[in-house]
Amino acid sequence: MLKKIVVGTASLALAGGLLLGSDACSYLRTFGGQVRQAVKSEISVEFELDRIRDEVDNLVPEIRRHMTIVAEQSVDVKDVERDLTDKEASLGKQKDAILALRSDLESGGTSFTYRAVSYSRVEVESDLAHRFESFCSVEEAVKRDRQILTAQRDTLRANQTKLETLLSRKQDLVVKVAQLESRLKQVQAAETINSIEIDDSQLAHVEKMIKDMNHALDVRESVLETEGSMLGGIPVNEENAPPNGDIVGEIDSHFGLKSQESVAEVSGQPSI
Repeated sequence: MLKKIVVGTASLALAGGLLLGSDACSYLRTFGGQVRQAVKSEISVEFELDRIRDEVDNLVPEIRRHMTIVAEQSVDVKDVERDLTDKEASLGKQKDAILALRSDLESGGTSFTYRAVSYSRVEVESDLAHRFESFCSVEEAVKRDRQILTAQRDTLRANQTKLETLLSRKQDLVVKVAQLESRLKQVQAAETINSIEIDDSQLAHVEKMIKDMNHALDVRESVLETEGSMLGGIPVNEENAPPNGDIVGEIDSHFGLKSQESVAEVSGQPSI
């Protein structure tokens, strides 16, 4: 179907250019919009869902690349931190040595002995000046390293935040795709059920068969009851008939009377 649409569009474009002249572009724009709608209408929901799933999967390489960048920056930050720690420790030792030489010079001596070697005041002052110059140079380098470390930490935090956002958004997309798949399956199931056609005449035929079977069973049960009564079976379920010939006893029993006095009390007349 799509192939026919594309071929038809190319043919119409060629014919339009020949027949419509300057108005061909206007016609083609209008027709192009209709073609786009026709193509979209030909694309199934299942195909669109597969396309969305592919787009989500295509995010994985970018996320992995960003994870690699974050990992490299994290290692760089740790390396700078270690170097800075070593330089600061070295600065601390240099400071202690400078302060020690300064203290010796401040004492006013003309010669000083260090590890069994004697140095003149001029030599100590020269060494102290050299040490202080080196200290200041290293101190500046440490300051720059601190600034670099701060910038690297800021960049690392920003990239980590971005990575977390990417991972979170991708996970949200995965959940939404799963929800779409679930909805699509529900719709497909409903469409399958709605497409099932049941023959009403067949249902009516089965219902009539059941009705006829119930009627046949009713007839057979009735025959059995009739045969039982004709055979003169003992009426086990019938109540015993009251004895005949004792009407007074029956009345006394019915009204709960025991003597003529009780009858008189019930009727309100004196007993005879």
